[in-house]
Amino acid sequence: MSKISIEKRLPRYHKIYKQIYEHPAIPSYQAAKNIGMARSTVSRYLIEMYDFSIIQGPFIFVKPAQNCHQFASFLNFKYPLDVYKRFKGFPHVVCRNLVAGPWNLLLICEKPMNFSSLKGFKHSVCHDIKSVTRLSKVVSLDWDQSMEKMYKALSPPRKKTTLYEEIPFLPWGEQEWTLYHKFQHNTRGRATSILKECGIRYGRYQKWVSELPKYTHIYPVFFPKRPQNYFIFDFLFKSEYHEQLSDILGMLPSTCVFFSVGEYLMARIALLDKKEEEDLFTFLYKLEENEYFTDFSQVVVISSSSEHTE
Repeated sequence: MSKISIEKRLPRYHKIYKQIYEHPAIPSYQAAKNIGMARSTVSRYLIEMYDFSIIQGPFIFVKPAQNCHQFASFLNFKYPLDVYKRFKGFPHVVCRNLVAGPWNLLLICEKPMNFSSLKGFKHSVCHDIKSVTRLSKVVSLDWDQSMEKMYKALSPPRKKTTLYEEIPFLPWGEQEWTLYHKFQHNTRGRATSILKECGIRYGRYQKWVSELPKYTHIYPVFFPKRPQNYFIFDFLFKSEYHEQLSDILGMLPSTCVFFSVGEYLMARIALLDKKEEEDLFTFLYKLEENEYFTDFSQVVVISSSSEHTE
């Protein structure tokens, strides 16, 4: 499909994405009814959106619990590429990120790990229990309109907030974790063949799906201009106002990723060009003036890889 055709269809793609963001398991026929579009058109557009990675997921993000935590480590190594490769398939490493800036490796792990003994380790910028990951809802496709809304929303925050919330207990057994690993990158995947492969009964799967909102957050990713056209920044904000900061930055016209780690908020933001970069950094300085944070640093994301993709 040509670039012009994709541009023309973006408003309709966006309507479908918003339906999935609000109701990740919504059937195509129901989404079509809600937005006044033919069911066959919605089905065809969904295929196109997935083919071009305009939409991805919905992804599952597990909430912290007394018996289940993840740890985020922002690290600096002398030879980060070697370490990044070495951690592929490493036990308890959930996600690896190779970046360039004040830290050059971000690792998310299921257990606390001591990285200081590794060859080439220089220092740790931040290491702590992380909150559940939150993804923004893309409500506008226009960059300038989004920036205008963000400036209008500026007002000094008052109430201290964090994205960290902990549920009492995650009651998953082996089969539930197997289902998580199979569906964590797309909850809309066809269940029948997966369940047959895993030897899990459909009733067990239905119960697991019905309880997901209690134990997880589920979000799709939306990149209206296709992922390969963006470059990605990770920001680490020292802030007492994590919810307010993620709410206002989440107004940008592509999916933003947020999580709290101690006193810091991590934000992953996708940009298309130099103008957007300049606009964003100008806005960040306005946020600092309004005391949304006291300090921040940023890196450029080179490569990111999630584990447990079997």
